[in-house]
Amino acid sequence: MGSITTEGVILKRKNFGEADRVVTIITKQYGKISVVAKGVRRITSRRAGNIEVLNRVKLHLFKAKSFNLQEAEAIQVYPQIKENLTLATTAFHVLELVDRMVAEDQFNPLVYSLVVAILELLEKNPRQIFLRAFEVKLLSVSGFWSINALPHLPKEMIKLLEQLEHLSWNQINEISLSEEEALFLENILRQYIERVLEANLKSIQVMRQLRK
Repeated sequence: MGSITTEGVILKRKNFGEADRVVTIITKQYGKISVVAKGVRRITSRRAGNIEVLNRVKLHLFKAKSFNLQEAEAIQVYPQIKENLTLATTAFHVLELVDRMVAEDQFNPLVYSLVVAILELLEKNPRQIFLRAFEVKLLSVSGFWSINALPHLPKEMIKLLEQLEHLSWNQINEISLSEEEALFLENILRQYIERVLEANLKSIQVMRQLRK
């Protein structure tokens, strides 16, 4: 494939060797990929700051047997999210969901668009209803969503879940929920997601601790 350019959001990273990192990225054109970033842990590396978790970046890669980072330029680093512990935890919930729900090298441009949209919303207008909508929309575009898998729900909640799946972000912004409704919705989706993943989400445990 040779040299390619794309953009993506950094989902997670891990150290590799003495000075390298393997970075997991959800990209616009290639889905979720793992990228080897050689030498970025050295003090002299100019690329390290650009490939921090949560950053949206323009990537210059070389593809042989694996993706290798040549250069990275930050597009958006979401300072408001990173400076607020609650928002940062919410954003990491988004990243964890994408990482756990999306298979590597599975191209789905709708996923990338959803990630960028929710991060922009959390940066400028953080509301829990947006996070719930993201969860439903991500489940839907990933092929995991079925309203029929949630039996015995009140009609009002079924209507709300359908709205979260299909309405635009501007329309979702017009929805108001009581505290009781918001908590009920959160619990429904948490149980559904963890059933799909067959595992608990680390980010949910952290968010619960913050509330306490």
